[in-house]
Amino acid sequence: MNIELAEYDPAWPGLFERERVRVLGALPGAELEHVGSTSVPGLCAKPVVDLMLVVADAADEVSYVPALEAAGYRVVVREDDWHDHRILKGPDTNINLHVFSRGCAQVRRHLMFRDWLRAHGEDRELYASAKRKLAESDWVRVQDYADAKNAVVLEILERAYLAWRVPSDDVEFVTEVPARGGSIVLEDYNRAWPEWYGVEEDRIRGALGETVVRLEHCGSTSVPGLAAKPLIDVLLVVPDSDDEDAYVPALERAGYYLRLREHGWHEHRLLKRHEAPDVNLHVFSPACEEIDRMLVFRDFLRSDDGARAEYERTKRALASESWDRVQDYADAKTRVVERIILRALA
Repeated sequence: MNIELAEYDPAWPGLFERERVRVLGALPGAELEHVGSTSVPGLCAKPVVDLMLVVADAADEVSYVPALEAAGYRVVVREDDWHDHRILKGPDTNINLHVFSRGCAQVRRHLMFRDWLRAHGEDRELYASAKRKLAESDWVRVQDYADAKNAVVLEILERAYLAWRVPSDDVEFVTEVPARGGSIVLEDYNRAWPEWYGVEEDRIRGALGETVVRLEHCGSTSVPGLAAKPLIDVLLVVPDSDDEDAYVPALERAGYYLRLREHGWHEHRLLKRHEAPDVNLHVFSPACEEIDRMLVFRDFLRSDDGARAEYERTKRALASESWDRVQDYADAKTRVVERIILRALA
């Protein structure tokens, strides 16, 4: 199978606009974006217009598919095991309408790749050159061609994510100043860590009851075989992390204390325990992208030996240095963390 690339066509944005009007007619107020290569002026592409529709729950087809079907669209792909991704085809124009749930990390990934290529000519040309070279080969499936582009896509996305994830100064320390650094002590994986998490899970559920939307063990202690600081990271999802009265007093009675607020970063709250073991309780609201990113990172490390080994090598190398703040050590891991998350999302 040959891949036919076309030079950028100024008509592509107009085709997107035509579909946008049709989709919004079926789903008023829908969150819709032009993505993919046809959304980047000057970039060669297969002449297929990619649209991204963000809904509350992509798996809940009843909430959006019938309305789209009435407008002439049809579902052609369901990926329940990959972000509940759906693809629909339109009634006339050659399009792919991709559907993701709000809070899915794939949404930012698509938008960031598009916006970075629009703004950075060198990477746009790098991507175009890779596409042209790969298009010269014969492919069994179009997906094989797409998979072959992953290396250059990940290279570009890594630059985009590192530029985006500027450390935020919007941190309000409630009960203590930033922890001082010194040496970082890593321990080999301890089979007791899941049990420690289990105790915390029971404590949190007992304190909050139905206020708990989701509760997960995350961070390095949640990955069997991975060396880590003996620190249990817990991900707690509540209806509104900014509504502290709905959960903080109950957690305080259970032995936690509020350490910090990050209003500019998903309204993140961090609570700690007064007693051992050391716990970081991260609190977010539903449909927050960071939830997806944290769990994608954890699950990929659990399943991919190479990624787990790469991350441990990085951690051990950084732990051998001295740090002014523990956060500086965490920030130094950003490049490898982003690289692994991007591979997990590919």
